[in-house]
Amino acid sequence: MRWTLDQLRTLVAVAEHGTMSGAAVTLGYTTGAVSQQMAALARAVGRPLFLRDGARLALSDDGVVLVEQARLVLEAEARAASVLRGPSAASAVRLGVFGSAAVVGLPATRARLTGDPAVALQAVEVDVEAMPDAVLRDEIDLALGLDYSDAPLPPRRGLDVARLHREGFLLVLPPGAKLDAGSAEEVRAFADETDWILPPPSSTFGRAVRTACARAGIAPRERHLVTDTAVSIALAEAGLGITLVTPLMLAMRATTAPTVALPGPSTRDVVALTRTAALDRTGVRAVRSALVEAFTF
Repeated sequence: MRWTLDQLRTLVAVAEHGTMSGAAVTLGYTTGAVSQQMAALARAVGRPLFLRDGARLALSDDGVVLVEQARLVLEAEARAASVLRGPSAASAVRLGVFGSAAVVGLPATRARLTGDPAVALQAVEVDVEAMPDAVLRDEIDLALGLDYSDAPLPPRRGLDVARLHREGFLLVLPPGAKLDAGSAEEVRAFADETDWILPPPSSTFGRAVRTACARAGIAPRERHLVTDTAVSIALAEAGLGITLVTPLMLAMRATTAPTVALPGPSTRDVVALTRTAALDRTGVRAVRSALVEAFTF
């Protein structure tokens, strides 16, 4: 069954006036135009909508049902039109976030959007590895993601990737370790002789860490496999080995343990992930702009 809002509006008018001529006057149509619309609507329904009652038209049983539903549809259409005629409604924007990036970026992003009536920001925690798929499935409107120089994000059709912040890697050392921060050779020698706390190699971070170590000329002696950043740092503080972090990770979970830069060129980018089509939405563009500003430091 296919019908139009005009046909439903005309149906309600005919039902209220009892004549097509009366409906025509109310709607500003000709009587012939009203008759054609009702004939088309009856064909779409496949059943008679009116019964002749002398000079007037009475609704059939199916006509009564359709008029009741038509009024609901027309009321909803009128409400939608009223909202759109007023000031722009706030656009609900779902932002996928994860640990360290959320702690650093979300408050600053929210602050930059304060006072913007066009955006209603909702943070949604998502596994960082699942961010691209969540964006492409429209489960979230945009997301904070990670792109490692040693394990880059594969290009995805319809996915826009914008770099927000680049950072290097740091080694969290066991308590009491004293290294010359400028001596890469001393760092390599110490790292090769000490146990390591690493993320599983099946994760993107795990692969990136191992490649970064290889680029730095370090062969980590893997002792503990830990995914959670806070736990990894706590184990390093307890003297169980070295772990690899970034400045943003330390902003989420600070440490009193000694740290030193990992030698080599490896980096990690915090990125904004968005469906290309979603960039046409005012709210999504506003949130992404706020993210760019929040991560400019």
